[in-house]
Amino acid sequence: MKKLLSLTFSVAMVSMLVACGTKTPAATENAATETKAAETTAAEAPEGDASERVGDVNGDGKFIVGYISKNTTDTFHGPINARAEEALNGLVEDGTIDSWTGILDGLTDAGKQCDLADDCITKGCDAVIILPAEAEGSAPAVAALADKGIKVIVVNSKTNNTDELAAAYSGSDDVFAGTLLAEHVVENVPNGGKYIHIQGVLGNSAQIQRGEGMHSVMDALENFEMVEEMTGNWTSSEAQDIATDALNKYGEDLVAIICDNDDMSSGAQDVCNAAGRNDIVCVGVDGNNYPLSMVKAGTMLATVLQDGVGQVQAGIDIITKISRGEAFEFNQDVPFVLVTKDNVDEYYTGE
Repeated sequence: MKKLLSLTFSVAMVSMLVACGTKTPAATENAATETKAAETTAAEAPEGDASERVGDVNGDGKFIVGYISKNTTDTFHGPINARAEEALNGLVEDGTIDSWTGILDGLTDAGKQCDLADDCITKGCDAVIILPAEAEGSAPAVAALADKGIKVIVVNSKTNNTDELAAAYSGSDDVFAGTLLAEHVVENVPNGGKYIHIQGVLGNSAQIQRGEGMHSVMDALENFEMVEEMTGNWTSSEAQDIATDALNKYGEDLVAIICDNDDMSSGAQDVCNAAGRNDIVCVGVDGNNYPLSMVKAGTMLATVLQDGVGQVQAGIDIITKISRGEAFEFNQDVPFVLVTKDNVDEYYTGE
């Protein structure tokens, strides 16, 4: 069975790689070897001036950066894209890089990200930052770029081949975020009860890993019962519909709604509060301003803050190191933080 699954996955990956512009599995294998060799060379290279363009893979004397967003619409990625634009414009101004592509909108669509990867290749990019839409679906985009010798910096969530092909990963431990969600519920609902889990887009690494962390805690507790688990696709409106249905179905027995992100948790909490059920613990990940304002006002107990701006900044710092031939670590870890009324003033700007 394991051999059959392995063969099936390999065939699927070959098909996606061809669609994304990668010609053969052998080319992908060579790209992995070249990426690791490049990392070793960078680690051994002396620090150089930006004008030396150590990271120029196209041999044209220029250093061009691509930026493939996950999307340009949701509340979590808006500040990330804004910081990227500001920081990359700064690198152009100070001469660290020659140009960059601007924000390429991935539309939360793995196929679109594959097309944008091909665009980055055509534009002669030497390094590309990508915020994947899906762990599996966006993997061919990473492979296509790495196959051309382009340094790929994966930010926020991993593709299935990030560890093998990317030059660096900048993100946070989503399994840990899931455990923080669960531990918060257990602490605030010590008697247990029925709860639901609203997932993010299925197949995204954050959805997978946050669920893993949450289940590692909740599944071991006999006094808690998960009565539903379904996707809210990261959106407040879908989470509100799910929360409304759950209130009608489970009534007083419903004690918690665990969400993979804060658009969903704040939407669910709004529904519960409007129904006079502010006793229901709703919690999610991101730490956007709206849920932070709810924590500040006491209408929601907590959020797990993810520093997306810090993640993309760490990725852009890697761009600078690549352009200068400086050493860098593959993993850039930006920790999650549980934000409650006790520490919310450290993170809520009031804007």
